[in-house]
This record gives sequence, structure tokens and C-alpha cells, in this order.
Amino acid sequence: MALNEDEKADLVAYLDGELDEAATQAVEAKIATDAEVRAELDALKQTWGLLDYLPKASASPNFTNRTMERLTLERVGGAADRTMVAPARRLGWLATACWAAALVLAVGVGYYGATKFLSLPTTPEPIPDADRDLMRHLHVAEKWHLYENADDLDFVKKLDHPDLFGEDPS
Repeated sequence: MALNEDEKADLVAYLDGELDEAATQAVEAKIATDAEVRAELDALKQTWGLLDYLPKASASPNFTNRTMERLTLERVGGAADRTMVAPARRLGWLATACWAAALVLAVGVGYYGATKFLSLPTTPEPIPDADRDLMRHLHVAEKWHLYENADDLDFVKKLDHPDLFGEDPS
């Protein structure tokens, strides 16, 4: 069974000497009892041994001077950047004011347009003279608009028959 990431991390910490006494004893017990753990430990030791053969990197002789120059330039550049922030803030305030004005204008134009072009009639339409006879026969003058699309007056008169809807003729 392959080792999980925690077990591998424990082996690396064991090789680096980073474990406390109890954890060290637990890893050593695993090493003594499990051949797979021993094989992983040997592979890690060989890897560490190969690191000694890699070329060593060294800093150039003027590394310190170049680093200090860059830090000095960043400090000077940082001060210059701070002085340039003020115009950007003014521009940000101006842009915010323009957006607010545009929003107020849009709401005003929208309200005016809605009241001007979408106004709904506030009074009901008068009943045409041709339909007054129909209203007299139906006894529902308040609901005349329900019958305005009826093409045949005789059909509407038949709806007024008392037996049709179980109404009392009186």
C-alpha cells in the first residue's frame, strides 16, 4: 500500500530533525515494522545525497549594492506616486458627480415620458346611444363593456331569459 501525503511529510520532517520526541519514536516504529516505509526513507535519503552534487549558486559581488539602489529608487518612486494620487481623486469625485447627475436626469426624463405618453384615462367611456337599448334589456348597465364585442343582439337577448341561469323572473 502506497504511503499517503501525511506519512511522506512525517518522513521528510524526520530526516530534517523537525519532529518532537513522541513523533520521532512513532516514525521510527513504522520504519522498523514496514518495509515500504523503509524503502521510501531510503529513496528520500538518496535524493538528499544527490543535492550535494548540484552546483552551488552564489550572489554576484555587487548584489548588495544593486539591492540597496533598487530599494532607494522604490522609496523615491513611491513618494512620487503618492503626489500623483490627488488629481486621480479629484477625477474620481468628478466622475461620481457626473454619474449622479446622469442618473437624476434619466429618472426625470423617464418620469416625464411615462406621465406624458402613458397616461391612462381616469373617467369611464360614455355608453354609445346604439347600445342603450341593449343595456335596458340586460339590466346590467354597470357591466355593459362585457357585451360590447357581441355581434348579435338576439343572442344577447336570449341570455336575458330567466330559465337560462335559474333566476327567479320576479
